[in-house]
Formats: sequence, structure tokens, C-alpha cells
Amino acid sequence: MNIMERLSKSMPTAMPRHIQPYTPEQMEEIRQRESRAYRQQLDEENRQVIAAKSIGRSGIKKRHQGCRFDNYFTNSEKQRAAFAESRALLDEYINRRSGGFIFAGTSGTGKNHLACAIANELLQLRRSVVVITMAELMLKIRDSYRRDAEVSETEIIRYLSSVDLLVIDELGIQHNSNNERVMLNRIIDERYTQELPTGILTNLQSEELVKTLGRAAIDRIMENGKWLTFNWPSYRSKA
Repeated sequence: MNIMERLSKSMPTAMPRHIQPYTPEQMEEIRQRESRAYRQQLDEENRQVIAAKSIGRSGIKKRHQGCRFDNYFTNSEKQRAAFAESRALLDEYINRRSGGFIFAGTSGTGKNHLACAIANELLQLRRSVVVITMAELMLKIRDSYRRDAEVSETEIIRYLSSVDLLVIDELGIQHNSNNERVMLNRIIDERYTQELPTGILTNLQSEELVKTLGRAAIDRIMENGKWLTFNWPSYRSKA
């Protein structure tokens, strides 16, 4: 036996005998499967871009785009406490913590200002944020039922369920139909499973809010979250 034969016997084989290489047909099938998966991923990302455009970049109205913590003025201990708690929420969201919030109180007490101050700060950090009224949300959902709709109901819900912060405004002004409650609970539940915070702005009292949303949805929002009550005179009525 020459040297080459002895070496070949002493060296391990490159591939165990029980493992067979892919055939050209199998390799082509794998290539096509990976290509289909890649196209599906691109299509999904494109659909989410369309869904985002249908909602708007952030949904923050022009009136609230300038809302910041440094232009929120306080005149009482309660207002200063709400300010401090809202700043604490921002710090939590910057650190990717998931507790949501409920800002409850009458109109003109600064709920939107503090919620949008949080949202605007997060946008500056390139986080994804949507602030939307319940009426606007249901209108987007209804529009998705049209034959010529660009996005489906599922795609809208999937998009709203994936942004870093979702704030739903004017909860309690809507008709409070069973369909609205189901849609809202779907979004809250999905965001809860993904550990993403949801904020609620409402003029409802706690018992009314439980009837509107359901105890389970509130518990999901409030896990590690904050409930702030805005019970001072309206800024607008003073103006």
C-alpha cells in the first residue's frame, strides 16, 4: 500500500455515508421555496407600508405636533403629579418597557398634551407612534371593507398592533357598538402579547370604562401601567 492509499484510509471522509447530497432537483426546490418566502416577506412589508400610509405618519394632529413637556404649564400639585408620571412613562418607553396608560378626565385638562408630548419625544428617537381617535379608527376599518380598498381590516389591525406606542383618543364618544369593542380588544390583546404599550384618553369614569372596554382589556393596558385622573378646570374654558 503506497503512502496516498494509507493517508486516504486514515483520514475521515468529508461526508458520512448515511448522509446523501441533495440532488439538482432538490436544490432547485429549495431555491424556489426560499425565493417564495422572500417574496412573501417583501409583500408583507409593502402591505404594512401601505397600512401605515392609510393611518398617517403618526396621526398626531397639527394642534398637538408642538406639544412638549417644556411647554406644559402646571398650576396645582395634581397637575405637577400628572406631569411627573407622564415623564416617567416616557423614560419607561425609551427603555422598551411595556406598561400602558389611561388618562381619564374632562375635556381641556391636558390629557392630549401630555400623551402627545410622550409621542413626540418618541418620534424624535425614531420610534413608531400612532395617535388616533376611536372614531377615526373605526372609519379606517369601515373603509377597508370597500372593494377598492388598498388595505384590509387585518392589515390595519396588524399595523396598529406593531407600532412602538399606540394612543387611542376620545374613547367613550363613539357608539360603543359590539363591533367597536371587538376590534379594540383585538388590538389591545395583540399589543399585550407583543409587550407593546397602549394608551387610552377618555372622559369616562372607571366604571364606565370597564363597561366600554371590558375588565380584561383594562387589565392588559394597566399591567405595569399608570392611570392618571385629570380632574381640574379646563384650560380652554379659562382661555
